[in-house]
Amino acid sequence: MEVNRTATTKSAGQMRIKAVGNASKQRIKLNKLRRWLQISFLTGEYSIYVLTFYLLMYLKVLPDYPTVHSINPFHWIREVYVFDKYLLFLGMTLLIHGFIRAQGVLFSGKRERGLTEELLFSVKATSYAFLMSIGITFLLKTTFIYSRVTLVTFAILMLVEAVIWRATHKYMNQALNTKGYLQDRVLIVGAGKVGNELQRMLEQERSHKFQIVGYLDDYKIGSEVIGKTAELEAVLQNQHIDIVYITIPSERSVIDSILHTIYKYNVDIRIIPEMFDRMSTVFAFHTDASQPYMEVVKTPLRGINIVLKRLFDMMISAILLILLSPLFFILGLWIKFESKGPIFFKQVRVGKNGVPFSMMKFRSMCTDAERMREALAKSNEVSGGPAFKVKEDPRITRPGRWLRKYSLDELPQLWNVLRGDMSLIGPRPPLPDEVAQYTNYHWRRMDVLPGMTGLWQVSGRSDLHFEEWIDLDIQYIERWSIALEMKILLKTVPVVIKGTGAY
Repeated sequence: MEVNRTATTKSAGQMRIKAVGNASKQRIKLNKLRRWLQISFLTGEYSIYVLTFYLLMYLKVLPDYPTVHSINPFHWIREVYVFDKYLLFLGMTLLIHGFIRAQGVLFSGKRERGLTEELLFSVKATSYAFLMSIGITFLLKTTFIYSRVTLVTFAILMLVEAVIWRATHKYMNQALNTKGYLQDRVLIVGAGKVGNELQRMLEQERSHKFQIVGYLDDYKIGSEVIGKTAELEAVLQNQHIDIVYITIPSERSVIDSILHTIYKYNVDIRIIPEMFDRMSTVFAFHTDASQPYMEVVKTPLRGINIVLKRLFDMMISAILLILLSPLFFILGLWIKFESKGPIFFKQVRVGKNGVPFSMMKFRSMCTDAERMREALAKSNEVSGGPAFKVKEDPRITRPGRWLRKYSLDELPQLWNVLRGDMSLIGPRPPLPDEVAQYTNYHWRRMDVLPGMTGLWQVSGRSDLHFEEWIDLDIQYIERWSIALEMKILLKTVPVVIKGTGAY
């Protein structure tokens, strides 16, 4: 009897080994395809850089050596004695560029960047590689040998090629995902609210990189529930699964069993934390007295990011104030001639961390506008919150209506930006009366400096519901990045020119 039991156990173990191996083969095959595509794209990208450099040498450097008549590259390369110096520059540039690219992948904390972020990173990597190579060659005292036109042209072409190549790579991956060649097959453990919301978010991914196989749940049934948690191993053996999302972290005993089941399979294990409704929030992982903890970070806009953003604000606001001074003079005369009162209107607004400041604007209303506001309270067209806007506001002057339509009344806020009361990009600066009615959730938008423009402006401006304003502001705060800043700036220009949603 004991021998039979041992034989049965051994046979079951061998079957499990075979099942685990078969389940892993699909994942290994998928990973090999991804690596092959990645290596192919990298090889193609750096081959183009080398070819571009060679052509520039042929067109720009070779003519300086009239004694070289051979078009054979192996002949003229040997006869151009500075070629090895150029080759050194090319090697350094590509080596530094590759190092920055690798560092960005390893330490970014993201598995995948969006297209805009990817393009901006390519620009940064190319610029840094070129400047660092110039610096190194200066120390090596070979800088004077190089043709400045050739090197600058190469840097520009490399930059353009990098952007085009990364965009092509992104679209190629998306096309392959759409056809199912590179998709990750996802199994979700837990068909509750968190699991359903996760499925919705994964299916909305523009990259189409996820395919939902189904749910495992002990308490729910339905067409998408393919079994109970106890059937996890059978599902992993019979279905090709790449990622297992666990959305029931409070069920610790169940999770412990699930993890021990999954460990032997070649799948990614991802546990959604209890704070799923705060997934947009930034978290930092630390250890105190050997106890790991997860710190909630209010915004990525901290440390060196704040310094860089402040320097950018100061530089741009100072330049614009100087360049736009003639326009300020013309608009000031128009406002003065059309209605009585000052050219500028100062209004108390609430800034970062609830600190009030005096915000400047070109006066677009009659002088007794504040007194008339109570009479217009019933005409407020911003629903669902304390903000106040009236499309056909009788208090607005003739120049004011035009200034507001194209946001020219807000140009004096550049002075607030220069002073540090505001930023070029950030949440809309609210009035004290509005802030007095804020909930704790609404106060999240006070964690950063208010801005002249922001997600709220490029997403509909005054046509938005109040809660939509708040959600966009908080989204900006919690997901801040240089790429997002650039995206907002680029979108602001056409929105202002069209005058959409401004009144």
